[in-house]
Amino acid sequence: MNRILSLLICTFLITSCGNKRDGEQKTGLLSNFISITDNEDAGVKEITDFYGGQCKYAVGVSASTEDGKKKYFELEMSESDAIEERLDKPKLPSSNIAYIFYKNLKEEKNNYDAIHVVLISKDNSKQQFEYPISTLEQVEKRMGLNDKTVSLLKEKKFEEISSMLNNELIPFDKEELVPRLIELEPQFGNIKEYRFFGFMIVPFKGKEILHLSGALLREKQNHEFSIDIDFNSENDELYQLQYKR
Repeated sequence: MNRILSLLICTFLITSCGNKRDGEQKTGLLSNFISITDNEDAGVKEITDFYGGQCKYAVGVSASTEDGKKKYFELEMSESDAIEERLDKPKLPSSNIAYIFYKNLKEEKNNYDAIHVVLISKDNSKQQFEYPISTLEQVEKRMGLNDKTVSLLKEKKFEEISSMLNNELIPFDKEELVPRLIELEPQFGNIKEYRFFGFMIVPFKGKEILHLSGALLREKQNHEFSIDIDFNSENDELYQLQYKR
């Protein structure tokens, strides 16, 4: 009887894991008993398509706090050359992983309090990050300003960009920035695509500054591109706009 029971349990564990694609692995006891949704699976696939390497995932519950227990979805990334190259600023790839997963969710957003991201380097050192769903929701809202800025650059509407610049918080020469962008256009060529790399939120002078980092893929020369904006505002104001080759 015990042998039959053991075989039944083993069969359940095997079938409940479902199919895994290259680079995607379930991990942890809880994930053996919970199937992920198609949207969650799409998020994991997009992460592995973007970064390569191995992505293990699990669902967990944090220890009790004043607000009660918190349920989270955890993504553990390893063996990724793309992430390895950016471990000098680990908040960018970790935030991008959380954001990629989040934006694939629909009603599943209500199932979790946070997305946890674990980065494991080639020397097996581990870095852990936690992104509350509320933070990712606000980042998604503010990404609209990022998309608008990229669109204006693509359409070469530099005067509209100039009207969005605010140098009161972070001093810079507003009159010099746009002419410099125009000057660089022939060297870089037309914008073909924008690729998001991640975000950071930094306290500064009583505000929370949202740094959105990515790259502009151009006809002649690609380059990194970032903007700094007010995380909590709804205004279309740019505190910084930077190119980096």
